[in-house]
Amino acid sequence: MVRSIQQLVEAIFEFQRRKRAARMEEEQSDSSVEEQPPPEHYGCKHYKRKAKLVAPCCGKVYSCRFCHDEVEGHELDRKQVSEVECSACGFRQGIHQSCINCDIVLAKYFCEVCRLYDDDMKHQYHCEGCGICRVGGRDSFYHCNTCDMCLPKNLENNHKCVERVSRTNCAVCMEDIHTSRISSHIPPCGHMIHKPCFKMLVDRGYYACPTCNVAMFNMDSVWTKLDQEVVETQMPARYRNCYAKILCNDCQSKTVTTFHIIGLKCGTCGSYNTARGDGPLYKRNAKEELIPFSELDEDEPEVRPPPAGPAPAAGEEH
Repeated sequence: MVRSIQQLVEAIFEFQRRKRAARMEEEQSDSSVEEQPPPEHYGCKHYKRKAKLVAPCCGKVYSCRFCHDEVEGHELDRKQVSEVECSACGFRQGIHQSCINCDIVLAKYFCEVCRLYDDDMKHQYHCEGCGICRVGGRDSFYHCNTCDMCLPKNLENNHKCVERVSRTNCAVCMEDIHTSRISSHIPPCGHMIHKPCFKMLVDRGYYACPTCNVAMFNMDSVWTKLDQEVVETQMPARYRNCYAKILCNDCQSKTVTTFHIIGLKCGTCGSYNTARGDGPLYKRNAKEELIPFSELDEDEPEVRPPPAGPAPAAGEEH
């Protein structure tokens, strides 16, 4: 009898334990659905905000256009967005900075033109010239109408303008520059390169702009070292005193320079950032005329000006 009562009590306790466990599991399940994440967890890896965009192209909801583009096979035009969804209460609404249902502020920075919501304050401002929002502060930048983009104020009247340069793609990664969230580097030639791409070029030893081949740095010290290497590196006898036509990538001049395996030096600006022009190698005759090297007999010496002195007598071998 005692044993039966004991078994009954244990069975009741086990039933109550299981019931409590089931209730706790149910409460945890319900809370995981209804409980909203704390404000600092709203948004995505691209933006911190409490608004999700309703894509006008496919009707799907994404935290931002980048999240949309990473999944879908098309791009989201942010300016065409007409609805957002509040991340706190899930209410769909028009374009507002605060939710009209729960009154929560969807983002500290809000641009109605760009449909941009951002809780991470980066001194954002909307540039009418660029047609998009920029970061860094309006007081620190100005819009260059020729380059068609915002540039640091210290470059105003102090940079080489290239017509609508920001509307081109980065010459390294081929990604858009104008709307990119990646900052860009502007070399002296004026062509823009994403900063990570520029660093990659420098790390790999490239010194010329991938768009126009003009040197992106002051290379005078490098050219001086190459001058010394040319002096110390003797060319084979057959190729001494040879000349080549070149185009200088830095000053754009076309000249004839001494051919050397180390490099072809521009006679105008002294740069070795040059390219061989059309035609063969040349040598000069007594009249300083360029003679194609390919037309010379390999067994014959090159034509050189005669030594200074009296002219030879008639009939005398010379």
